[in-house]
Amino acid sequence: MIRIALCDDDQKILNYLEERITWYAEEKAVSLYIKKFCFAKELEMQLEKNQDYQIYFLDILMPDINGIEIGKVIRKQNEKAVIIYLTSSVDYALEAFGVFAQRYLLKPVKQEEFHEAIEFAVEQALQKQRVLHVNTKEGIHRILYDEIEYVENVSRTLYISVVKKEPIISRFLRKSFESDMIELLESENFVQVHKSFIINLNYVKLYSQSQIIMSSEKVIPISRNKQIEVKRLYLQYMSKEY
Repeated sequence: MIRIALCDDDQKILNYLEERITWYAEEKAVSLYIKKFCFAKELEMQLEKNQDYQIYFLDILMPDINGIEIGKVIRKQNEKAVIIYLTSSVDYALEAFGVFAQRYLLKPVKQEEFHEAIEFAVEQALQKQRVLHVNTKEGIHRILYDEIEYVENVSRTLYISVVKKEPIISRFLRKSFESDMIELLESENFVQVHKSFIINLNYVKLYSQSQIIMSSEKVIPISRNKQIEVKRLYLQYMSKEY
């Protein structure tokens, strides 16, 4: 279940957003919970009670609390939530990026733009719920996709770099690296850049034609025969993210 908060002082807009999201959920057969807030103060009170959501659609210009301020409260509680702003003015665009908002939609919201935004948001939320099961000497480890920085094939064992945690090392692989990681590679955030490396694009610090530097400062080579495809996927990821 993905929890979505809608906050706007215009009831008609709230109803429109709810209608479009409900249609999307039925069309994609995904389970979504929607909570509407007419006042930003109500949402702030929910956040203070640790009632957070995975996706937020926020108006910026509201009478009680500025939407940017609510965004800051959300970010203190949840760095990974998807924040999408809806507004009739572009004046706050730079401030919106200051709270790492993933989308900035101008009112009246175009249907195709909203559809792209909700699809992106749901995919991001689902990504954060997916887990990779890894067989190790200690037993089966469950690792959230979102916490995987990169996976390296080392002498037919998996070395998995996990953000802010100790790396996980698997048992000997019975299948090929690609076969064992096929589900991970089906996620759009993960790309095989070399015969021995799969990276999470969320943690790329610096990209160049022949190598990638990850957020941990790990330098990962890009195979010559993969350079064009990696560049295409990286640019595609960047265009969706920003």
